[in-house]
Amino acid sequence: MSDPPNHPDHAGLEAFQASLRQTAANTFRRFMQELEAESDRGAAIFAGTFFECTLKLLLEELLNKVKSTRSLLEDANGGLYTFSAKINICYSLGYITLAEYQALNVLKKIRNQFAHNFEYRFSFEDERIAAQCVSLKQELNALKGKDFETSRAMFIEAVKELHQKLFDRRYEVITFSAPAFKIEHYLDDPQAFQKLTQEQQALEEAKWMLEHESKWADKQRRAIRRNQAADKADSGKPGEQVTGN
Repeated sequence: MSDPPNHPDHAGLEAFQASLRQTAANTFRRFMQELEAESDRGAAIFAGTFFECTLKLLLEELLNKVKSTRSLLEDANGGLYTFSAKINICYSLGYITLAEYQALNVLKKIRNQFAHNFEYRFSFEDERIAAQCVSLKQELNALKGKDFETSRAMFIEAVKELHQKLFDRRYEVITFSAPAFKIEHYLDDPQAFQKLTQEQQALEEAKWMLEHESKWADKQRRAIRRNQAADKADSGKPGEQVTGN
């Protein structure tokens, strides 16, 4: 039996997969350039936010594209709104491994410590952060046995490893390797295949996310610097003696 008109062949599928791989590679390169250029605080916040958004995009691929899904992921009271909830559900569904689950939870703690600690020179060399970086390294087999000169270098390498794993996972979902998809369905249904090719836009969203989150991190850093400058200015002024409770 001959193929129906416009039937997608394997060559078309391979071209689509190659396009996804190239997009992921370009996004990874931009991500690492941005990450390595950040301050310690900026790198921790940027990496944590990026992984939270990556899990959100993965869940959007897996869940039905309906209003209730958007509410779960985007509404402040939605069940999957927080980073913790996204980590937990991805692990429960089997889309991240135990090691990745534990590493993401450590990374979340590092991000939160940087985001909520306003010490002027708070860095990866702080003993609390350094200990968390060692925990992060221990969760990733690829880093075991490696030595790092600084905690920041250890963190960057762990983030690099996690980034690659999670982008590979999302690539598997989009290209049918994950259990939620069957390749035969898309090869036999031209309309389904055409719809799927539009999903490449989801990876383009990751590019936008890099730019958006970078601007957000810059805004956060400017706010921190303003607060620090104000505190410094206040400390140099003669103050009133405060009494009472």
